[in-house]
Amino acid sequence: MNHLRQDVIPERYIRNINAISAAEQAQLSEARVGVCGCGGLGLNVINYLARMGVGNITVWDPDVFSESNINRQLLANNKTLGQSKVEECRRYVHEINPDIKMTALPCRWEEGDPIIFNQQQVIIDALDNVPSRLALAEACERASLPMVHGAVGGWYGQVTVIMPGDKILETLYSDLGRSGIEKELGTLSFTAAIIAGLQAAETIKLLLNRKSELCSEICMVDLLDMGMERFKKM
Repeated sequence: MNHLRQDVIPERYIRNINAISAAEQAQLSEARVGVCGCGGLGLNVINYLARMGVGNITVWDPDVFSESNINRQLLANNKTLGQSKVEECRRYVHEINPDIKMTALPCRWEEGDPIIFNQQQVIIDALDNVPSRLALAEACERASLPMVHGAVGGWYGQVTVIMPGDKILETLYSDLGRSGIEKELGTLSFTAAIIAGLQAAETIKLLLNRKSELCSEICMVDLLDMGMERFKKM
């Protein structure tokens, strides 16, 4: 990280440059991102953010890996079954770059220290149920934090950026009794990876103060028909 402050780009980030500037790479090294959920979406998002050089990543998840996670979750395999998701994630990020400060919290985000939550610059919704998503949006509203929402179900997914004052999740999830679309349609590995990639891209835009169309739109992805459409938020 010190090299970045001295305008020397470490070899690990050389391929980022031109897509982003050296000054922006240094900016990412100081950035703080919180990821709520360490499953199909969350693990992929963290992988992308770590490789981009985001210097401070916090993740909340109380779960351990189970066999049903293996079809889609980046670090789920026979060796990690029964192991803490956040601890395995912390070890993985350390192997990518030991300079990244990874805070692994084996609890639900609601149960964590609110001071840590409020210290983030961007919060990523990588949850799998409607009530927790709505509660997370409310918490981000209170803390004046942008939230990058992502959801997947089967071959389909959606991504949007929720700024303070944006109530789009209340419209998308007006039926509080429903489970997330993950439970209704299943979750495929490539769908989770693609939606997580879009979430990571939107997070980097927010951190670098780059324009994001998804602050005012919702992106819907259909991998069966290879379609991607954006809709204005109502």
